[in-house]
Amino acid sequence: MKSVVKSALLVGLMMFGMGLYAQSVTAAGEKFNEGTTQYKAKAFGQAVKLYEQALDMCKMAGPDAADLQKQVESQLANSYFWNGITLYKKRAFDQAVAQLKKAKAMAITTNNAKIKNYAHIYIARVYASSGNAFLNQKKLTEAAAQYENALKENPSCYNAYFGKVLLAQEQKNIPAMVTMVGQLGKLAASSPKAAQKYSTAKYALFTTLLNSGAEQLQKAHPQKALEYLADAKKYHAANSDLYYYTALANVSLKKWDAAIASANKALGMQGGEKSDIYFTLGQAYQGKGNKAAACTAFKHVVKGPNVAAAKYQRTQVLKCK
Repeated sequence: MKSVVKSALLVGLMMFGMGLYAQSVTAAGEKFNEGTTQYKAKAFGQAVKLYEQALDMCKMAGPDAADLQKQVESQLANSYFWNGITLYKKRAFDQAVAQLKKAKAMAITTNNAKIKNYAHIYIARVYASSGNAFLNQKKLTEAAAQYENALKENPSCYNAYFGKVLLAQEQKNIPAMVTMVGQLGKLAASSPKAAQKYSTAKYALFTTLLNSGAEQLQKAHPQKALEYLADAKKYHAANSDLYYYTALANVSLKKWDAAIASANKALGMQGGEKSDIYFTLGQAYQGKGNKAAACTAFKHVVKGPNVAAAKYQRTQVLKCK
């Protein structure tokens, strides 16, 4: 009799347990449907919460919820990704990275190559954007760390390399700028977007080198100025200031032919006022001993701080006709 009672009790417990599991699967399905409604409404944050709850229920239910669990995990990968993108657009960078990393992990679990790849790309992109935000705030150490995070995630992240160009520019670290521009150049060969960043980065490096050359001229170091200007020319040659500064440096070094050639190039590129260039050209011709050409050049100095000096050279020194 006791054996019969025990058997009946065991069967009852089993049936009760089966009922609980069935209820858990049903509840998980309901959560899944709620999550799908939020996902379709593009309320990805809410969708994530509901799908996570459904996943927990599926795991508690065990094998009976295996099929539903696969569906939940598949939707979670998508929801994590789109919630990450939403947070990225809101510039909530840390939260965006966290969601995208979950998307990548879940995509690996569900063999979703598309979400895995896009999450991988965007994780690096978010890190780079975070670095830019720190750079704008002059928090250079934090910016550097974020750019490194981006490149650890994706060594082909051109946004991170571009950010490092700007960081090096802020730090006045020309060798680092050259290195990062070179890295962008490698990526530019296979990516139109990287090529755009490369073009902008080259111009940033050119400007830095040009300004450095001008600073050396102000310090009366013409040879050092020429070194900077020669490097600048590698990244952008169609600039009148580049040749004007080169002419100034060569005049200081009494390299008259080089000065004349550079000044004439500067004149050909300058669309605005040219008096300063003509004054330098006049000095170069005067130094070379070409009086007629010097007189002609000085005659074109009609504006700016060199007008009186040019007149003096024409009337008192060269005795121009």
